This record gives sequence, structure tokens and C-alpha cells, in this order.
Amino acid sequence: MNEELKFKMHSIYGQILVERKLMAAWQQVADNKGSGGIDGVTINTFKSNEEENIKDLLTKLKDKTYKPTPVKRVYIPKKNGKLRPLGIPTIEDRIVQQSIVNVINPKFEQEIFHKWSCGYRQGLGAQRVLQIILWNIETGYNHIYDCDIKGFFDNIPHKNLMRVVSKYIADGTVLDMIWKWLKAGYMKDNIYNETTAGTPQGGVISPILANIYLNELDWELEKEGIRFVRYADDFLLFAKTEEDIKRAGEIAQKIINNLGLEVSMEKTKFVDFNKDDFDFIGFTFKHWRNRKKDGSKYFMVTPTNNSLKDFKQKIKDKTRKSLTLSTKSWLDRVNPIIRGKVNYYLNLHKAIKENERYGQYSRCVVTVTGHLLHDIDSYIRRRLRVAMVHKNPSQRKGWLFTQKWNNEYFARIGLIPGNWLYYNKMWGYELETYIGRQNDRAKKKLESKIANKKKRGQEYYTPALLNTINAVQAYT
Repeated sequence: MNEELKFKMHSIYGQILVERKLMAAWQQVADNKGSGGIDGVTINTFKSNEEENIKDLLTKLKDKTYKPTPVKRVYIPKKNGKLRPLGIPTIEDRIVQQSIVNVINPKFEQEIFHKWSCGYRQGLGAQRVLQIILWNIETGYNHIYDCDIKGFFDNIPHKNLMRVVSKYIADGTVLDMIWKWLKAGYMKDNIYNETTAGTPQGGVISPILANIYLNELDWELEKEGIRFVRYADDFLLFAKTEEDIKRAGEIAQKIINNLGLEVSMEKTKFVDFNKDDFDFIGFTFKHWRNRKKDGSKYFMVTPTNNSLKDFKQKIKDKTRKSLTLSTKSWLDRVNPIIRGKVNYYLNLHKAIKENERYGQYSRCVVTVTGHLLHDIDSYIRRRLRVAMVHKNPSQRKGWLFTQKWNNEYFARIGLIPGNWLYYNKMWGYELETYIGRQNDRAKKKLESKIANKKKRGQEYYTPALLNTINAVQAYT
């Protein structure tokens, strides 16, 4: 942590004292949207007089009268039901932070950050993480240390962080600004609270400060010859033997303790991928298996249960039956969710294809996700059938429209089937082929139902079945 670099970044502050650079930073802040800080200034109010506001901010920076403001404390729900605190800086603070990030980030990207650190870095997101994990698994690094740092963003020691930052930055004015941002405190229920540790999640500069701090962990692991992948404060270590992975875990814990942080033991575990599964960045990695036909090995990667629950919850939130909307409006509400989730799941396919470019052919099965998306598609159609009944909508009324508003109907009017989109992006699966197969499935399901009723000696041409038959015949 105390090793000095041969070079440092000088004259950073002078580089932000340019109106066009502040304006560019403001555009980035505006594009990221978000609410305003404690001064009540929002994106829209700042935009209404943006040129004058930028000039005023530039004058403050040149005169060195600019002072960071306490952040606004808000809370968002976590997956475990608890609340995550966020600190929302003012628009001015976000613009200045973005300006500093724009100057220092290219240098850190080019010369300082490790290639296996993937969180909060442009072009190094989920796909890159999956590439690294798959490569290690395929090459025999099947003993894994799955680690989480306890309350990382809330517990980074300020003095330790500044000691690390000052290894790279020699501009005293910028170091002073970073220190003041860390110590600005937060407002909660109109009461000011000091901050003694941590970087506020919600601040523009927080992600790069977090990566600068954990860069220490990355390079110490590198020195020890330990393979890893890190995504923000979550990381995996890889080894070929149980002995090596235990040694790697001990080294990682020691480094983290030296950084003034603590490993969250309840979220940390050793994994033997020959028999154990593990979750990372929204995917479940299911351990090696043998095929019955030829005994060849394979493994599967699917979205986690939490990711699928989140998918359904987002759809549920957008299809409340208390709303009365047009069909197009309903589709406009759900299609972006479907597209976003499926595109995220496709990172797995992209990672496999990218690894193949370097000669690593995967034994990972990706089709299970398509089956899971079939279930999600069915859930979405059920929700829409109820939502689209304008008069006293109910589950029963939605069920009565199952034949009229079937799979083909929704595909024809523009609802994106997640299953189709997943395979379309991977293999060019045509929508017409998808519709035809869905109709074939419906027909076979109907034939099976009639056959079962015949077998039991029951009446099989009931009114409900006749409706189903008519609907199937109309579309086949």
C-alpha cells in the first residue's frame, strides 16, 4: 500500500478549468439522470439555465470558492429485503466530480487498473467477467473462493484511501477536493451527519475511488500468482487444488484486513466446481456433469433464481390491473424490461464466442436459459391478459381470454417473446418459426388432453375444449 509509483498525475485541476469540459461533464450528468441533492436543484432546473450555471461554477472553481455540499441520504431496497443507503450529491458536485473523473480515468485505465478487474469500467462488464470465469473453469481451475467484502462502500477508511490515491495523484488541490467530498457528510431528516468512513454510493467519483482502493488487492493477488476476477467488491479466486485455493483465500483475507476492511464470512465460501454450484453477477454456475450417452463432461450456466424473481417483479410492477391502458401502452411498458433482461443473459453466449476466438471452446450448456424464458413468457402473457380486460379485470377473466389472446396473438401485436429473442440473438431464430412451433405445442397439448380424457372414459368435447380446438384450428 505504501509503495510509491515512478510517475504521478500533476496539474489535474487546471485541466477542468475549461468551460467546454465542464459542459461535457454536465451533459454526462444529465444523461445519467437521477434526482437532485439537498439544494433542491434538479436536472431540469439546472438545464433551464445551463450556460449561466456552468459559467458560475467555472468562476467558483477558478476563484477556489467552490465547496462540496453534504449529500442527500436516501435508501433503496436490497435483494435480501434490507435497505441500501445512497448519497445523492448536488448537481454542481456531480459535475465537478465528473470533470475530475474524465481527466484521471484514462490514465488509470491505460496504466494502473488490472485486466481482471471488471466493475465500473467501460467495456469490462458482465461479458468480460463471464469470459474469465469460463476460461478458468475450462482450464481446470475448478477450486474457487467466492468472497464478499463486508459493507465495502460504507467502511473504506478515509486516511487509507487517501494514502492510496496519493500514490497516483500529486495535485494537492484535487486531493483536497477528494478529501472534502469524503468528509462532506450527509443530510437525513434535515439533520446533518458526519461521515467517518466510506464513499457515498450515488456519488460520481465513488466507483473510481473504490477501484483505486481495491486495485491494491488486485496487484497483490497478481504478485502471488493467484487467478481471480473482481466485480466491484465481489471477487472470485481460482486454483487447481483444494490446498492452493485455501492458501489463496488466506492471502486475500490478509490483504483485505491490511486495507482496513473485513471479509463477510456469511457470504464467503469455498467451492469445488466438480460437485458444488455458485452464483456470481446474476448467474448460477452449475457444476460439472457427465452425459449419459458418451460420458462427456459439461456444465450449465443459468440466471439465478433472484434474477428471475426480479424479472417477474419488474413485469408485475408494470402490469397493475388498476391501470387502464391501450394495448400499445402495455407493450411499451413490458418490452423494454424483456429486452434488457434477455440482453443481459446473452452476455454468457457472447463470452463463449469471444473465448472461442482465442481457441477456448466451451462445454457450457446455454439452452437452459431458453427454457426458463418460456416460463417467464407465459407469466407475462397471463399478466397482460388480466391487465387488458378493462372492465373489472380478474384472473378468471384473463383465463377466459387464453384462447383468443394466445401466444401467436401476442407475438403478432408486438410483444417480444423472451425465448424467441434469446435464440434469435444467438442463432438467428425466426419469429415465424417460433410462432409455428408454439402452435404445434398447443396442438399436441390439446391432443394429449383429449387422449387422456378418452382413456378415462370421460367426455372430451366439453365447451372449453371445443373453444380450444376452434382456436387451434384458426391458427394452424
